[in-house]
Amino acid sequence: PLPDEAPPLPNEAPPDQPDDGWEPIWEPTHQAFYFYNRFTQATQWENPRVPAGDAPGAAPGTSATGTSSSLGAPPAMAEASASRRPHGGYNPAIHGDYDPTADYALEAKAEEAEEAAAREAAYAAATAAGGAGGEGGGSGGGNGAEAYSATGYFNRFTGRWQAGHINPEQHSDESKSKRQLNAFFDVDAAANSHDGRSLKAERQGKKLSKKEIKAFQQKRREKKEEKRRAWL
Repeated sequence: PLPDEAPPLPNEAPPDQPDDGWEPIWEPTHQAFYFYNRFTQATQWENPRVPAGDAPGAAPGTSATGTSSSLGAPPAMAEASASRRPHGGYNPAIHGDYDPTADYALEAKAEEAEEAAAREAAYAAATAAGGAGGEGGGSGGGNGAEAYSATGYFNRFTGRWQAGHINPEQHSDESKSKRQLNAFFDVDAAANSHDGRSLKAERQGKKLSKKEIKAFQQKRREKKEEKRRAWL
C-alpha cells in the first residue's frame, strides 16, 4: 500500500468479541432502557459499551448532567446464577446437532424461565417502591412518570400498541350502534330522560287533554263499527 493508505485487512473472519454479560432491558415506567449484567447482577442506565467521551451531547439549552440521577436507580435484579452456561452447556463438538429435547436444552429453558421470573419480581418490587415514594411526596405532585403513563396492550394479530379501551366489546352491535347514534344526538342523555321508568309507566303518568280523549274514543268507536261490519 501507499504511505497514505491503510494496510489491507486480513482475509479472515473478524475475531469474536468476548461476552461481557451486558444486555439492554426496557423500563416502561421511565420509558428508557437500562443495562443488566447477568454475570455480576449489576444494573445501570448508562450504556457500558459506549465510552463516556463518545456519549452524545445535550441539546442547546439543556444539560446532560443528572440524566441518570433524574431517572433514579434502575431496578435491582434478583440474584441469578453467575456461572450460567450458554444454552444449558450445549457444545457442538460434543453434542453434535442441537436437540431441543436433550437435557442441556431443557436445562437452558428452565434457567431462562427462572431468570424471567426474577426480572418480573424485581420490576414489580421497583414499581411498588416507586409508587410508595410518589405517595409519600405529599401534595408536591407525586410520581412524575404517572402523569405520562398509559394503559394498553399489544394487538395479538398486528403487534401494534393500542389503548386499553380498544377491546372486543368495542365491536359489539350495541357499541357500534351507540357510536353511530352519538353522531346525531346524545344517546346517554336520551336514555336517562325518563328517569329509569319504562315506556308503559311513562305513558300511565301522562295526563291526556279532553281533545285527545275525545279523539281516542272516536277512533275506538270507528274500529268497533268496522269490526261489526266486516262479515257483510
